[in-house]
Amino acid sequence: MKNTFSDGFSLIELAIVLIIISFLMGYLLIPISAKKDQQYLKSTQKTLEEIKDALLGFAVRNGRLPCADQNDDGEEDPPCGLEGDLPWKDLGVGRYDVWGKPFRYRTEAAFNLMTGIDPTDIDSGLRVRNRRDDIDWTTAAGDSRVVAIIFSYGKNQKADNGNKLTAANDATYVHDGSVYMPNLPIDDPNNFDDILTWLSRNTLMNRLTTAKRWPPDP
Repeated sequence: MKNTFSDGFSLIELAIVLIIISFLMGYLLIPISAKKDQQYLKSTQKTLEEIKDALLGFAVRNGRLPCADQNDDGEEDPPCGLEGDLPWKDLGVGRYDVWGKPFRYRTEAAFNLMTGIDPTDIDSGLRVRNRRDDIDWTTAAGDSRVVAIIFSYGKNQKADNGNKLTAANDATYVHDGSVYMPNLPIDDPNNFDDILTWLSRNTLMNRLTTAKRWPPDP
């Protein structure tokens, strides 16, 4: 007896049709996935800018930047100057990025002393370099302009390249506009998707000056 389905399609023919449909669906889903990645990237960049605004608001209220959160309670924890999670409770912002990982945060210690910004030391040791050309464009005349760094681990949910936290707590971070490439092994050095931004010294000091929080009262 001939194996048929419904009005005459054989089971083999039906299987071939299903394979073709599956192939076409998979092909169509590739640009959809890429579009979703771009939407997540833009959303994260927008959130990072909102966090920068929240940091400036904290500085105006307290005359300094907050320390990082070291014990997962959302509040700052001295000593300052070390990398940790974003103190989201103190800032009144969300804790997680779109992939469900906490935002990471670090400041230069001189800008978040519990007693206020040190007027004798407003330089910063933090640096940000471009991963593609290895250029550090966050300095002027050898003087760092970075006072705070905020970043998301991105889609692969891990620190990539030079952003991997070391025992020395290296103060140089890496920035790139790349998006995670799932065809590469997760540990491939070319697979970089950290989304990073920074707060500049000039922006911070201008905001504090405008709010009459700098220079500090004698």
